[in-house]
Amino acid sequence: MTPAATATTTLALAVLVALAAFAGPFALALALALLVALVAVGWPALLSLPSPRGTTAVVVLAGLGAVATGTAVVGADRDALGAGPLAGVPAVAALALLAAFVHQLARRDGRPRLVESVSGAVTGQALGVLAACWTAVPATYAGAPLAPVVLVAVCAAAAVCATSWPLRVAGPAAVAAGALTGWLAGSATVALGGAGIVPPARWAVAGLIAGAGAGVAVSAWRAHSARLPAAGALPAAFAVAAAPVCLAGGGAYLVGRLLLL
Repeated sequence: MTPAATATTTLALAVLVALAAFAGPFALALALALLVALVAVGWPALLSLPSPRGTTAVVVLAGLGAVATGTAVVGADRDALGAGPLAGVPAVAALALLAAFVHQLARRDGRPRLVESVSGAVTGQALGVLAACWTAVPATYAGAPLAPVVLVAVCAAAAVCATSWPLRVAGPAAVAAGALTGWLAGSATVALGGAGIVPPARWAVAGLIAGAGAGVAVSAWRAHSARLPAAGALPAAFAVAAAPVCLAGGGAYLVGRLLLL
């Protein structure tokens, strides 16, 4: 898969998540489950990890568990539960870490490259947990309109990183493109009447900060993934395309909680 095709896949996944954020918790959970599956299936091939089936299993269990937990809490009466929308996700992350070590204990191949296998699996699990943060974005004061504001910045940064520019040029350009696109998307949200109960002046600032953060994440991911030999081959390329959308989930939730109050 070429860099342009990878960026196009990122765009398609971002559009799917943005639309699902407006369609309700169940639709959003299904979209996030697809992201988790793409990362889990392609992750061992992308990093050339030993015991690929076990790694895929622990990554997909962590991601789906976090998504299911976040969706369940968001759909429940949080006042009655006395919990925030992501209250159960840290427990899932902790159990996922234990599962990664159990997976290594269960290996019967002599456990070559043990540290690499553990660190690779835990990194994949972290992407799944960050993807689960999207479940809580519609529950912030900003609501579902925050999702397209952040994701359009992810797409802009991914488009810049898909060019043949050297990283020293593409990195700052991706951050600038993400920040500008996020600012424009935040301003457009206010103009279209989607500000909700959030003060309109905060949307542009939130879009700017979220967009810059998306640019940093996407450019850093390009710097890492571009050096991996399997990055252009399926299914590893799908993991490369899905990772920026997963990474943006944590940042989107932070922006919704801290800036758009």
